[in-house]
Amino acid sequence: MATSNLRSALSRMIHSENDAVVNRKLGAPVVAGPKSRPLRGAMQEIGNNMGIVGKDAKGGKPEAVKPSRGLSKQKGVVSLKAAAPRLPTRVMPKRKSAEAIEAPRVAENEPEDVEMEAVDAEPKPAVQLATFNAERMAEVDDIDKEDEDDPQLVTEYVNQIYIYLRKLEVEQCIEADYLGGKKGGSILPKMRAVLIDWLVEVHQQFSMLQETLYLTVAILDRYLQKAASTINRKSLQLVGVTAMFVASKYEEMYAPEIGDFVYITDGAYTQSEIRRKEMEILKALNFDLGRPLPLHFLRRNSKAGCVDARIHTLAKYIMELTIIEYSLMHIPPSKLAAASLVISIKFFDEGDKQLPEYWTSTLAYYTMYEWSDIAPLVNDLLKMVVRTCEARPDAKLMAIRQKYSNKKFGKIALVAQSKISLFNEMKGPEFATSSPK
Repeated sequence: MATSNLRSALSRMIHSENDAVVNRKLGAPVVAGPKSRPLRGAMQEIGNNMGIVGKDAKGGKPEAVKPSRGLSKQKGVVSLKAAAPRLPTRVMPKRKSAEAIEAPRVAENEPEDVEMEAVDAEPKPAVQLATFNAERMAEVDDIDKEDEDDPQLVTEYVNQIYIYLRKLEVEQCIEADYLGGKKGGSILPKMRAVLIDWLVEVHQQFSMLQETLYLTVAILDRYLQKAASTINRKSLQLVGVTAMFVASKYEEMYAPEIGDFVYITDGAYTQSEIRRKEMEILKALNFDLGRPLPLHFLRRNSKAGCVDARIHTLAKYIMELTIIEYSLMHIPPSKLAAASLVISIKFFDEGDKQLPEYWTSTLAYYTMYEWSDIAPLVNDLLKMVVRTCEARPDAKLMAIRQKYSNKKFGKIALVAQSKISLFNEMKGPEFATSSPK
């Protein structure tokens, strides 16, 4: 009885102490009962954190306070463990497999890893990537050789992972011109472009990850190609914010709350409407949200190309410009990443080589694309970049260009505008069917 009372008293002390610690670290008063969410004034800034960032009495913007980590290691918990009697460690018996029970070994000295050796003798998944003869294979660099000791890079399985991603992008593909084939629908490609341009600004306002933006557009396109004929123009923005709401919960550590999306739409939709649309989208997509993103492939391609941060950032800029283009939304993410990277490599190289010559055997091996596969897309991307660079400062649908004009991205959009002649020199039909020497 005494031990039970001691544990009850310690448990009450721990819960009360943990509540006090959490409230102190979050800057909230220690009070009992439920807490109400503070109201937000108009034009208040929204951030990617647990709460909403407001303004203090002096008019300044206080820094967002993220939840403190390590709250599970409290002194009270240690005391409770010390007070509890130490129980003997229970050793769980090892279970034999059904095969071992039904078919016992004939010889006692038979090796136990015969099946594993047979599996290891099979060709590794990386060999499936090769589409070259022996002479060209000698030119391919092993980009994972120096990372074998890093468990986070999973060099043993990385090639197999990217084969699986290529399979997923085919299974969860987006149809070409899916809006044009829908009868009775009122959604036009221009409306899609305006919506995505606005979502780019919302994405910046919430300070979310790049993956969240790409996944938002993927969810939007995959849903519209199934339900565009049933959506009116007034509900298109609801589909957009709901797609970002789903994507943020999938990608973000501190996802914005549903009330933030109500606020960002100026109260045009209620929380109940967003929740209903969320269920409709998830059912239409069969809860398959793992469509590969261009960023996933670009990171791998940049490693294969041994590029620096500037080249990688310009490739990201070119890739992100494509989410506005309705004519490019059906292109597989892996192909977008490959074509964007080769343009960026040529842009920052001062040599006289032709564009196809920058597509090396190593890049072709790890991207699984020959030059002839990406050449037409490279020409389309060059025309898109030139058109964006030549647009007026007050032109519409320029949220991505303004975003990459920021110092955070090395003002890469301004760098591209200052050297627009390089893009004009690269584009042309002369390399559409040529191959690197």
